[in-house]
Amino acid sequence: MNVHKLWEYKEYVNVNGKILSNELISLLQNSLTLLQVENHFIYVQYWGQFHAVDTDYHIAVGINKDAIADRKYFYTTDFKFWGLLPKAKKKYKHLSLLTTFPFRGDPSLKIKILDEALEENNPDRCQFMKEENRIAATISNICEEAEICSRGQLIKQPDSTVVINPNYYGLTASEAKLTKSYLHIRPPQHRWNTNLLTRPDYNYSMDFLDSIDQDIPNGCWNLSLEQNGSIVYLKSLYWPGMMFFHKVRTPDSGFLYVGNGRKNLDVPFLL
Repeated sequence: MNVHKLWEYKEYVNVNGKILSNELISLLQNSLTLLQVENHFIYVQYWGQFHAVDTDYHIAVGINKDAIADRKYFYTTDFKFWGLLPKAKKKYKHLSLLTTFPFRGDPSLKIKILDEALEENNPDRCQFMKEENRIAATISNICEEAEICSRGQLIKQPDSTVVINPNYYGLTASEAKLTKSYLHIRPPQHRWNTNLLTRPDYNYSMDFLDSIDQDIPNGCWNLSLEQNGSIVYLKSLYWPGMMFFHKVRTPDSGFLYVGNGRKNLDVPFLL
C-alpha cells in the first residue's frame, strides 16, 4: 500500500480483520518518508507485518524505475532502523516452507530446520539459516503466489520497463467481480499467449502478467464485494493474512499481509 495514503486506506483495511492504528500509521509515514528520501526511491509502499514472539517485523518495499524488477525490501522492529533484506535464495525459499515455529524477532538468530522428506543419512537433512534469510524467503514466496494488482494498474512500456500507471482509474463494477481482472505482480510464468487466447479485450501493455483465474486449484482465491459492490476484497487461501482491496472506478487499491508467515499447504485437500 502507498505509504502516503495510509490514512485514506485505513477504513478499507480495518473492516477486514486487520488493524492499522493511528499510532502505527504516524510511525510508518514518518520513518518511510525518510527511507524514501535517503534511498531516492520513486515509490515506497508498506508491505505488511510478520508476527514474532518478541517484537513484530514490519516490511516495506522501495520501488525505482521498474515496478517488478527494481524492488528492494526492508524490515524493521523499531521504526528507527530499516534493514535491507538479502535476495531470497531458492534453497531458503524451500526451507522457509518447512519451518513450523514462529518468528523470534531477532534477525541474526540461526534456525535449525529438519527436512523429513530426505533419508536420515543424507547430509542435507538438517540445515541452518538465519531468521533474516527466512524473512526474505517468506516474502519472496508470498510475492510470487499472492501479491496482486488490478488489471491496468501496471503497464509495460515500449522499452519493456514496467511502471505504475499514472492514468489508472480503476475497474468497472462488472470487471471487479471477475478473478481474471486481477494479476500477479511477478515475472510471467504462463505462456505469453495465455491471456491472448482467453481475453477478447486483450491489450499486451496491460495483459503481460499472469491472471489469478489460472491459479491451481480453482477456488484458491476468495473474492468478496462490500458496501453495495463498491469495494472488492481478495484473499488467498494459501496465505492466511494476505488481503487486497480495490475501490471500484477509482485508482484506490492496496495489498497487505499481516500474519505469521506460514503457508496453508492443505488448500488442495480443502476445496
